[in-house]
Amino acid sequence: MKYFLFITLFITSFILLNNGTNAGPIKDFISWIKNSNTLNNNLVSASDVQYGPRSKDYVDIYRNKLDNDNLKPCVIFVHGGAWVKGDKHNFIELGASLSRNGYVAFLPNYTLIPEGNIEDMVDDLHRLIRWVWYYGYLYGGDRDRITLVGYSAGAHVVSLTIVKTALKMYNKNEMLGILPRLEKLILISGPYNLNDFDQLSKLFSSNKVENGIVQRIFSEINGTEEVSPTIILRNLFMNNLNIDFGMPKIIFYWSDEDNIIPESSAKDLMNEIRRVSPQTEIKYIFDQGNHANHETLLMGVRDAKEKYQKQFLNIIRS
Repeated sequence: MKYFLFITLFITSFILLNNGTNAGPIKDFISWIKNSNTLNNNLVSASDVQYGPRSKDYVDIYRNKLDNDNLKPCVIFVHGGAWVKGDKHNFIELGASLSRNGYVAFLPNYTLIPEGNIEDMVDDLHRLIRWVWYYGYLYGGDRDRITLVGYSAGAHVVSLTIVKTALKMYNKNEMLGILPRLEKLILISGPYNLNDFDQLSKLFSSNKVENGIVQRIFSEINGTEEVSPTIILRNLFMNNLNIDFGMPKIIFYWSDEDNIIPESSAKDLMNEIRRVSPQTEIKYIFDQGNHANHETLLMGVRDAKEKYQKQFLNIIRS
């Protein structure tokens, strides 16, 4: 049964990963070849630093080694890839761009399917955030100014980690411990309700998916239904619970030509956060009229396009 679930998930991931025009293994490889020299220059403080016990638990750290006067704000960037692919080396130029603009950037790898499941991903990112707080200063990072960024599936895992931690939920049979306070959380084009990412179910119905194939697969693989942050918060029936998510501000980004994730995915999670945590400031960046799809912004940053690097930096600074 589990083999069938993995195959179904891979088929879903293949459909989703091939809906875009700017991503894919060939273009990722070209980007790596183009930017690999960056790993050997003065922008990079360390590569493949181990932050956890699993085989994928390594992080690359970008900073300007020539500027050691003051501690710099930290940015943790978590890549996407439909939970089955993706690598920190796909975003070398993103890390370099941040380091050129006064940040210390931490780009991790984390466990992917089928090597692990969603709870392993949450465990990895929870461990990484704590690691950056404890050891980031060794690379010039200011532990009191940490921005956490997730893109696509990375935004899903990041938001799930934050929600489960705030609610003191169990993950891998242990309660998630407290995380250091972050400056802000930035979620870019993520599927916060896995039903919104369910292209297979939508092939058979035009109605809103409530318990679709992807949601059921993740629930079955993990033995828990607690895989979508929006659904977790929706199941909290009381309003104004003043839940502390561990940062004062959460920023959502969505582009109007995203053909993978619907806008409702961001709006539904924003509504749930406002309902249970009215003190949390929410900012919504709606990228309209710029012909931006699911990948345009981050692939533009990856490919060193100045327009998109400036746009990304503006989001980080907002």
